[in-house]
Amino acid sequence: MMGCEDVDVLRAFGRPLGADAEAHVRACARCRELAPALGAVSTALGASAVASVPAGLTARVLTAASSPLAANATRAARARLARALAAGLAPLPAILVLDFWLVRAGYDLLTRFLPGALSLYVVANWVGFLALLLALTYGAIPFLAARQAPALQPRSA
Repeated sequence: MMGCEDVDVLRAFGRPLGADAEAHVRACARCRELAPALGAVSTALGASAVASVPAGLTARVLTAASSPLAANATRAARARLARALAAGLAPLPAILVLDFWLVRAGYDLLTRFLPGALSLYVVANWVGFLALLLALTYGAIPFLAARQAPALQPRSA
């Protein structure tokens, strides 16, 4: 449903009113009362000349904005890294519990068929391999977050 401000904006910029805006105007005395004044604003805006951009303005603005934009990009990269680490660490307790359970079950199964020392050796190597995989996985998160940063930047036209 259209409000008074929406109708005012449409009229001030000379835009046509839709059916819901027309229904609002019929029901609202304020909007009917402001119609002539907003029509004059629309006419004045339409008659005004568009100002040209001074030479070198774009370069000056980009130079002035480069430092705050760089600081904002650094802050955004840190926030993106924190979100990536949080998303990666969220399932870690479940993974560790599952790994503990699998290691325990694997050791129990191996001790039925192999001597205890050999079973312990196999399970210890398996635990070392799982620790290596976890370290590589969680160690890669900052690199992946930094690599995705350029892909997330808006493309300039």
